[in-house]
Order: sequence, then structure tokens, then C-alpha cells
Amino acid sequence: MGEGDARPRVAGAMGWRERLTDVARFARRPTYAPQPMAWGREAALALLLLLALDLAFGLLAVKALALLGRAGSGGAMPALVDSDLAPVVYWLEALIVAPVLEELLFRGWLTGRTAALQFGAWGMAAMAMLLVSLNLPAKYADPLSNGAVIVVIAALIQWGRTRERDTSVPAWFIRHFHWIVWGSTLLFGAIHFGNFERLTHPLGILVVLPQTIGGLLLAYTRTRLGLGAAIAHHAAFNVVFLAGDYSW
Repeated sequence: MGEGDARPRVAGAMGWRERLTDVARFARRPTYAPQPMAWGREAALALLLLLALDLAFGLLAVKALALLGRAGSGGAMPALVDSDLAPVVYWLEALIVAPVLEELLFRGWLTGRTAALQFGAWGMAAMAMLLVSLNLPAKYADPLSNGAVIVVIAALIQWGRTRERDTSVPAWFIRHFHWIVWGSTLLFGAIHFGNFERLTHPLGILVVLPQTIGGLLLAYTRTRLGLGAAIAHHAAFNVVFLAGDYSW
């Protein structure tokens, strides 16, 4: 590809200060990396640092939102929706299902390879179908949600057939990578509105700030350390926040 020389090198061994500087640079303007660094001690330390950073920002955001909610007229921040899932199912969803599916859907395709982009497009279409089905009567919602499952299965089959063949990265993907990451991060934050009661105050939109910040850090983890690291990062974050019950 013509822009190959313009790509930044993959972030490899770094001290913690250099890593934090690299994360800040990525947050200001995400840059494409052709492949993550090899897994090993340096990658494990980088993952721990990123998780600690995510937890610190997430906790600060939650505490700030709690103060804002108490200060707002009638409470600016919506409450969490009560879950009717059994505890085992709830933890299984938070520790395995959500990290795997959400990382595949929102960041699995950040390699930019054609097969991965096609899978991401079909995955987004399936998510849109599911979201629409939530606001429809059952006679329409059930077929639409079943169709979304079929789309995901078809996308997985297609990805399995083409992932070794369609490995080229479009030039437009590298050129617009920062917009792509910012857009997918905002969408990742937005889907978490479903975890909360209906918004009753304009400031309530900030309720998904922790997830949005986390989405940007997960994009760094995925592009610099790999998809497996991003899934582990996501799952570990959920463990700490669920065990600590950090909410307002």
C-alpha cells in the first residue's frame, strides 16, 4: 500500500512514563498500528498499566457523576436498571459474554483488514436490528432479533472463510483512523445508556462517561497489545467495578 511508510511503528518496550505519554498521544489523535506487539513480559506490564489507568479514570468519573447527581435538581444522573438475572448469569455475562462480544463488535476490526471490516459492518447491522427490536411489539421484535442472530452467524462464517485471504488494509482506513476510533468509542459509550433508567436531565448524558473513556483506552489496548489483551482488560475492569459496586 502506498501509505505503508507513513504508519507509526508498533509500540513496543516502553517505560511506564513513556507508555503513559503514548496513551495520551493516542487519546488526542488515535494512530493506526499494523500489528500489536508480541506477547510477553513487556506486554503484560503494559496491560496492567492500562487497566490501572482505566480503573482510576473510571472511579474518578463515577465519583464526579455521583456528586453531580446529588447537586442536580431531583438528581441529574439516572439510576442503574435493576437486573433480574440470576447472580451466576449476571457474572457470566459481565465477565465473558460482554467482554468478548463487545470487543469483537467495537474493536475487533481495528486491524483494518478487509475481512475484519466486513465482519464489523455485519456486526453493527445486527446490533442495529437488536436495538430496533427493543422498541417494537413482540410479533415484530422476535423475528427481527432472530434475524440479528442469523446475521451474526453468517458474518462469523464469512469471516472464517475470508480472514486468511482478505488481509489488505484500505488506504482510507489508515487515513481516517482517528475518526473511526473516536466514532466507535462514542457508540460504545452510547450503548451503555441501556444500563440506566430513562434520562430526565440534560446532564444525564454524562452517565456513560466512564464507559466512553474506557472505550478509548480499550482501543489503545486492542491496537497495541491485541484483541485477547483487550478482552482481558475489559473483563478485569468489570470484575473490579462489579465487586466494588461503584455506582451512585
